[in-house]
Amino acid sequence: MNEAWPLPAGCGELGDLVRNHDWAQTPLGPITGWPQCLIFAVSTVLLSPVPIVLLWGEDGIMIYNDAYSGFAGGRHPQLLGSKVREGWPEVADFNDNVMRVGLAGGTLSYRDQELTLHRYGRPEQVWMNLDYSPVFDAGGQPAGVIAIVVESTERVLTERRLRASEARFRTLTEGIPQLVWRAALDGSCIWSSPQWQAYTGQTDVTSLGWGWLQAVHPDDWATAQAAWREAAETGHLSYEHRLCNAPESRHCWFQTRAAAVRDAQGRIVEWLGTSTDIDDLRQLQERQQVMVAELQHRTRNLLGVVRSIAKQTMAQTGPGETFRERFNDRLSALSRVQGLLSRSDQEPITLRALIETELAALDAPTMQGRIRLDGPVVRLRKATVQTFALALHELATNALKYGAFTTPHGRLSVTWRTCASEDGPRLLVEWVEEGLVRERELECPVTRGGFGRELIERALPYALKAKTRYELGETALHCAIDLPLPAGEAIGSHA
Repeated sequence: MNEAWPLPAGCGELGDLVRNHDWAQTPLGPITGWPQCLIFAVSTVLLSPVPIVLLWGEDGIMIYNDAYSGFAGGRHPQLLGSKVREGWPEVADFNDNVMRVGLAGGTLSYRDQELTLHRYGRPEQVWMNLDYSPVFDAGGQPAGVIAIVVESTERVLTERRLRASEARFRTLTEGIPQLVWRAALDGSCIWSSPQWQAYTGQTDVTSLGWGWLQAVHPDDWATAQAAWREAAETGHLSYEHRLCNAPESRHCWFQTRAAAVRDAQGRIVEWLGTSTDIDDLRQLQERQQVMVAELQHRTRNLLGVVRSIAKQTMAQTGPGETFRERFNDRLSALSRVQGLLSRSDQEPITLRALIETELAALDAPTMQGRIRLDGPVVRLRKATVQTFALALHELATNALKYGAFTTPHGRLSVTWRTCASEDGPRLLVEWVEEGLVRERELECPVTRGGFGRELIERALPYALKAKTRYELGETALHCAIDLPLPAGEAIGSHA
């Protein structure tokens, strides 16, 4: 240990290293020969808790303190007594400038200076605050440079991560369709997203505080205020309300939810929330309720129709195989028309389609040469289709079993037309079978007042306000159906 240099107390580990270093091998020479100005500068450096390095002489011989040794990393303790250019070769040019300016009496200062160092044997990007000042000898000439080195790498990286995080948050909040906002504990707005402002027409200023409430429908103010009072107690916020759609000048339904932002002690410091447009969903739910009610109504009606078919068929045939056959035929007709009704939104039901469906079900297309269909395009209402289809089924079935299709020369003609009347437009349908050969044992059920004739002469007038005429001669059948055409039954060109 060199006892010739009385270092003050508190010089730390570097004080011992400096004292015992073989300075005779450096341009500074033995420590006993150091000038007083150098001893004073070294003592100042060693006593400082701030990372400081003294660069002495033209070569910038490095003498630093404990704080700087931490910054030097794997380069410590080899840096002690080395030339700065050789100690930090990766930034030699930077330090050459430092020595040039400092030994000329100048100062340098850098904030968050980015450098690449090799403190641990690998390149490392670091940022530092650097302040360089000259140290003067007894003659008043610059003899060295003292450098205060404060690494700011962690702060710089933290700030960069924070800015990147803020950018991602901003991208997320401004990219999602929901209206995003932040609110204080009591619900007063402290920030609103561009989506909120674009939707409500408010600005970032007018939406602040309780200004956002002006965008809520007045009838929902009490709901909103009550939700916020409850949120302060429960830590949860969720409610539905109407919000002004400024571009369309109307109010739409929104669902507002928020998550509480808490501090380290679990206390709520603010709310981060979104308001989601549920107007289409609410309308869909309302339509769904109407549809369910309509479905229930139609189901009850359908069950009534099935019950009536069963009752009328049973009265006509009695129990047995004939009942089973005719009941199944009529249920099949009912099923076909339900199929048409289920597709009616995409494929409107026309009178021609209804007639062709019933004839196809009886395999009548094989007799196309004996069938004539003629009339304009008439789209039928859903309320008209079911009863009308059952009547057509009865006529077609009777034509196949008892009428025109039972003889080689029988023919079927179904024509329809529309006309005006004092009560509005009407549809006239004529079902004509010719070439009949009536045999008493084949007399069709219609002529005996069966279910088919019940439909034509009683159900159609009752359900559709139709006027009907059913005439069965020796060689021909003529059935005319005259019914009103409500507004929902459109008339098109000739089919």
